[in-house]
Amino acid sequence: MATDKTHKTIADDLERMVALEERIEAAMDHQLNASKNYPEAHAAIQRFHTMVRGQRDELKTYRKQYGETAGSKIKGAGSAVRDVAADLVDKMRGENVARALRADYTVFNHAAIGYTALYATADALGDADTADIARRGLTKYAGAIQEINHILGDVVVAALRNDGHQIANANAGGETRAMVDAAWRANPGLPVMAVEDVTVSEASPGF
Repeated sequence: MATDKTHKTIADDLERMVALEERIEAAMDHQLNASKNYPEAHAAIQRFHTMVRGQRDELKTYRKQYGETAGSKIKGAGSAVRDVAADLVDKMRGENVARALRADYTVFNHAAIGYTALYATADALGDADTADIARRGLTKYAGAIQEINHILGDVVVAALRNDGHQIANANAGGETRAMVDAAWRANPGLPVMAVEDVTVSEASPGF
């Protein structure tokens, strides 16, 4: 059985992640309207929004089931998240779809490293259930991050075209995608998870 200290440590980490998930989900609501003129980006953002909303709800349910010890509720947990991620989350609301996806990429990595830390904490303290929740959260965000890697080039090209630019290389989107994949594969020992292996819709099942 977990000690009060272990329980409080994990409860605090869960509270921080719930606060972050709530901020991300609220920001993504705006992106659904801003991306309508970019079908590929809009479809991806719809998937991201569904994933984030499901992740938020799953984590809130688990946090409630996990329970709290006296004093485990973090004072101002939402404020702590705002201090760290507010600027990033605010940029997710931008009207420029390419910039919004870049902000998504950054915030999703912020969430991913949060789940990595939660996994390490839970695993070290012998909490297999929380470790599994963290693993599933990381898997979902990893799929979203890699999907952005694969679509951003095409979205940037489309935005340039819509802005009246003459596109000198119609293959720039695909070449950007190939360049990104090559850059990740250029790092020995760091496995690349292809978007077709883990996508937002196929990421590990919910709670």
